Amino acid sequence: MVADKPNAIALKCAEGSYCWSELFNQVASVQKQLLSQGINAGDVLMLITAHSSLHSLLVYLAALEEGIVVAFIPPLSHSELLKRQGILQSAACYTCPSLDPSYTTQLHSIEIDFTLPVSTLLPATSYTRFFTHIASLIFTSGSTGEPKAVAHSASNHLASAIGLQKGFKFGHDSHWLLSLPLFHVSGLAIVWRWLLSGCCLSLKQGKSLNLQGISHTSMVPTQLLRVLQTEQAPRLTLERVLLGGAIIPQQLAHLAQARGIDTWAGYGLTEMASTVSAKRVNELDSAGSALEYRQIKLQQQHIFVRGDTLALGYWKQGKVQPLTLSDGWFDTKDLGRWQNDELVIIGRADNQFISGGENIHCEEIERVLLEHSQVEQAFIVPIPDETFGHRPVALLTLSDNTLSLKLQVQLQHLSLSKLQKFKCPIAYYQIPEHLLNKGIKISRAQLHSWLSQKMLQQQD
Repeated sequence: MVADKPNAIALKCAEGSYCWSELFNQVASVQKQLLSQGINAGDVLMLITAHSSLHSLLVYLAALEEGIVVAFIPPLSHSELLKRQGILQSAACYTCPSLDPSYTTQLHSIEIDFTLPVSTLLPATSYTRFFTHIASLIFTSGSTGEPKAVAHSASNHLASAIGLQKGFKFGHDSHWLLSLPLFHVSGLAIVWRWLLSGCCLSLKQGKSLNLQGISHTSMVPTQLLRVLQTEQAPRLTLERVLLGGAIIPQQLAHLAQARGIDTWAGYGLTEMASTVSAKRVNELDSAGSALEYRQIKLQQQHIFVRGDTLALGYWKQGKVQPLTLSDGWFDTKDLGRWQNDELVIIGRADNQFISGGENIHCEEIERVLLEHSQVEQAFIVPIPDETFGHRPVALLTLSDNTLSLKLQVQLQHLSLSKLQKFKCPIAYYQIPEHLLNKGIKISRAQLHSWLSQKMLQQQD
């Protein structure tokens, strides 16, 4: 914690505001309760949380102090939870109070009383004594769709925060909004930027984003668009937004600039503790150059990364399995090219498909569709075709929530003006509400499954 300003406001949330000394006492209380329930340094604790709550943050900070390994888990089906528990071999789990406790009926659950004062403070500790130990486990599906628990150390997370700080410019007087869930690496990265800088952190409350007094945050583009559409103030206090997880429409950057907001494009991945490269959004659709403590190289368009932020490995049943590396470089399975010494993302290697003998990148078509002012998100899903092998279908979210015939004609004209005919979508669908994932990154696998079922129904 920040010892030189114990009375400065460290955290704002639905439960109130906490200065650093109050936060320390809260963390110490949780730490003592973890120890009393037999959770010790080196044990794996599953932390099941729907979003970034005060409870989940306190449990994580207390675990850091004690060297307990926290695995962040979103609300999942019971079978999926058991699958992750099998991978983790966890000692116990904690479920945030807002969730149904039946999630964990077959798991060893612990209880935390957040109103309990600390009668005898524990000896002052610091997560720095566990710099090289595992500081978090975050699941990523990777290209195979099988969940993998990525293990990071405190030094990985701090190197990530320090490398972004130089260009993105945040310090102790900044005010970050934790707008993304902790079970995403982009959300956890905000926590480490907060710990590094000693600034104030606000937790997202409910579905809406309260940006009052906020200076910095990370968002996916759709979150920022909704803020700009609903915020009535002539000028927000927001200074900088790091955008990632999707293609950034140019009109969004211009709209933000008109409101005095500095938008940055970022490229990152879970294995690299979030952001690898970043830059201020401009006319060149790129992700900038590598931040400090990271390196990027291209081999036949495949993006390889390495550096101090690279994860320790994948955790499986009590052991860290090293990442598959080539001379220290990690293959991201992303494709890119250099332009003006900046990295331009072509797309995922596994998002490429063949149509009529030609290679097609889904992201190339998606970028064109996003040029239309009514398109908020665009995803291309290839469907089997007897003649061409596969053909592209577009799944969209729209600003006015209506996929009219007129709009489909406009999108087809736009596609034909920018793309070869065989790359143009053969059909357009709106993404159903239940697949939107509350504004966070949408699963392409789920989109593919939904479209396959829909097309089978249409054939009946």
